Amino acid sequence: MTSKEARERKLKEIQEIAAGWGEMIAREAFPNGPGLDVTLADMEEIAVTASRALVQGAVESMTATQGEQLGESAPCPICGKACPLTRKSRPVTVRGGTATLEEPMGHCPTCRRDFFPSAFGVEAGRSRIQLNDPASHPPYHQRH
Repeated sequence: MTSKEARERKLKEIQEIAAGWGEMIAREAFPNGPGLDVTLADMEEIAVTASRALVQGAVESMTATQGEQLGESAPCPICGKACPLTRKSRPVTVRGGTATLEEPMGHCPTCRRDFFPSAFGVEAGRSRIQLNDPASHPPYHQRH
């Protein structure tokens, strides 16, 4: 089985689980079933509210777990010195609503700079954008 097939299978499983949660939410919202006075718009409002909360909870949980994998320190992308990581809250808009990310942030006292480590890392001595390297930033007229 390819990784794409495995991913599709897992997404199908998650979709089935979420459909079951939808039934639970419907029972929670209307223990005796929706009355004849409840409109489709009313039902949809409940479903959308639940959907946004589900997206928020899932994204916040997954990103927190991902951030924990970085550990308590990370190398400075400039000098390579191990720097302690703190967490900084940042609200973000995602497809299903909003979520608050607890983003790992490092501070290098040697380089006097803050940085956000990534799971892929950055080679010590090289930032993603070489601010002092003219070759990485040719003059505007040479780029266009």
